[in-house]
Amino acid sequence: METSIVLEKAVDLKGAYAIEIAPSPGAAGLIAGAFLIDALKAEKVGEVLSPHFPQVSLVNEDGLAFPSRIELHFYINKEMGLKLLFIVRNFPMESGDGSYLVAKKIYEFLKSNGVEALYCLGSGRITGNGEVFISATKLEHAKELLDAGAKMAPNQDILPVDRLTSFLLLFFTRDGKRACLLLSDSPSYIPDPSAAKKLLETLLRSLKMELDLSKLDEDIKRYQQLLEGLEKSVLGQTEPAHEERPTREPFYIG
Repeated sequence: METSIVLEKAVDLKGAYAIEIAPSPGAAGLIAGAFLIDALKAEKVGEVLSPHFPQVSLVNEDGLAFPSRIELHFYINKEMGLKLLFIVRNFPMESGDGSYLVAKKIYEFLKSNGVEALYCLGSGRITGNGEVFISATKLEHAKELLDAGAKMAPNQDILPVDRLTSFLLLFFTRDGKRACLLLSDSPSYIPDPSAAKKLLETLLRSLKMELDLSKLDEDIKRYQQLLEGLEKSVLGQTEPAHEERPTREPFYIG
């Protein structure tokens, strides 16, 4: 079996933005991607299958197991002339050869179908100030996202991405195409809906789109409560137990 892209229907991808959604600390990219696909009603149009994917079975919301795969979801807004192809995976890839071959297959598919831009969404601890950062090899490629409020990433050597994402970015930049890594600063490894909302706000402004993000607010509230509980537990800020003292001095019978 070789790496293959199986399309369920033909779609016109010329001029589309490819948006890669993959695991990262804080999972902001996965949360933001799932929200966008649901809110935009993006249609699943294909899958990427490969023997280089982790040989494990994942379990979906219905409790059904399925092999590792990358899903392709497509959205088009004809009035805006906007096309988005979401490339979604919920497993990391760190193998050198396998990641290279999968990324090459995906890039060749995108290039042959006229996709000229790649946005990779993720998160991780970068500066600790909770902002959204962008990494790009050319300043002009980052202009839309900078105008939307993103800041340039301070150090490209510590960016939290795996090898598959790194190779995809490499192939796009090598051929002079637009490639941007958009990262939301997150303080923890647990899923961070607050970082996801900031990521969405920046991305939507750059695409000149508007969506109601209030559905994330309840998740953000629960996340903040969880962090507060963890902080109290780790730092020992819970109320210490008071030692009970006897009502009178002890006495002995001897």
